Amino acid sequence: MVKKEQEMGQKKVPVKKLVEGAAMGLGFFVLFGSLAYREELGAVMDIVLGPLAEFVGRDKFLITVLVLSIVTGIYTSIVQKYTMNWELMAKSKEFSKQIKELNKEYMAVKKEDNKHKIKKIEKKRAEVMRKQTQFSGEMMKQQMKPMIYIMVITLPIFFWMWEYATANLSGIGVIFPLIGEKQLLDFFITRMRMPYWLLWYIACSIPMTQVIRKTLGIKGGM
Repeated sequence: MVKKEQEMGQKKVPVKKLVEGAAMGLGFFVLFGSLAYREELGAVMDIVLGPLAEFVGRDKFLITVLVLSIVTGIYTSIVQKYTMNWELMAKSKEFSKQIKELNKEYMAVKKEDNKHKIKKIEKKRAEVMRKQTQFSGEMMKQQMKPMIYIMVITLPIFFWMWEYATANLSGIGVIFPLIGEKQLLDFFITRMRMPYWLLWYIACSIPMTQVIRKTLGIKGGM
């Protein structure tokens, strides 16, 4: 009975990896495909988000942006929580902590010129770094996996915000704290063409996401 359960468990692992691989492949396809059809995706999203923006009011577009920052913060946090291997993340952080402590210890014994201790610490540090390197590939995968899922949903929302703002916010200004009144379509970073409504999204998204992550019990970062 135990042997049969073990065999079933071993079969589930490849199937899970196959499903994850297929989902990530589909995610990449949708992600890069969406970049070529920004206006079309924006038009599709307008069916859902357009009525929300009109209900709130064009001159109060920043409220719509605030609502969308909360929505994106919720699903981003949920995707991270259920797609990432947090035990692996914790191990990686532990390795980084060990290396940091060993570096401090190494600097201390180097001042003492204790060759025996120096050699011992170097050997231990090399072993920890070797183990950390073994995790690097899997860590990269862990960070990429939720990113693909998140962007597949986030990009269409951004495309809609950009298209809607461009078409409807001309001449609308808002008073921002510390920087005064600004036109929402003006760029706060001209070279990167980042408008002030996007600055508002960033300002709302960061604290909202942190609150949501704390509520869901996500301690570590990406």
